[in-house]
Amino acid sequence: MRLSDLPEGTRVFIDANIFIYHFSASSRFNSSCTDFLERVEFGAVHGVTSAAIVQETIHRIMVEEAFLALPDIQPKNLIKYLKDHPDTVKGLEVNRGIPARIAQLNVEVIPTTLALIDQSQAIKTEYGFLSNDALILQTMRDRGLLHLASNDSDFERATNITLYKPDI
Repeated sequence: MRLSDLPEGTRVFIDANIFIYHFSASSRFNSSCTDFLERVEFGAVHGVTSAAIVQETIHRIMVEEAFLALPDIQPKNLIKYLKDHPDTVKGLEVNRGIPARIAQLNVEVIPTTLALIDQSQAIKTEYGFLSNDALILQTMRDRGLLHLASNDSDFERATNITLYKPDI
């Protein structure tokens, strides 16, 4: 299903890639994700995410910001470069505003607990998901959420949820 197909009034968990596309003007999914997040902001749909997703979004936007600022650094070497050059990290500013910008979008951010992480381990066995995806599905189960906004096709393997992907 497409994000634009999400019915009004629906509670939906939002994956990091939706935020990343929204905050990345050059993404081909920017318009679709921005339109979707505007629906969340104005209350047409109820957006829910987790603190872990906010942190993942911040990290990935920071890496994208560094990639744009450091065109001479090979992408495969970028993380090591940032670790070795903390002054560069100090100068990256866009990523630091992400939590406030997500808060402005009227998204409910729920805590990520050790219990949720522990419970998510069984989902790895059930679906073969990697850790972060297993945690998303466990968080959704814990909150009774049946709808997921994500561009991650791995979630198509999950039963009992409906996946909504960005429109192209």
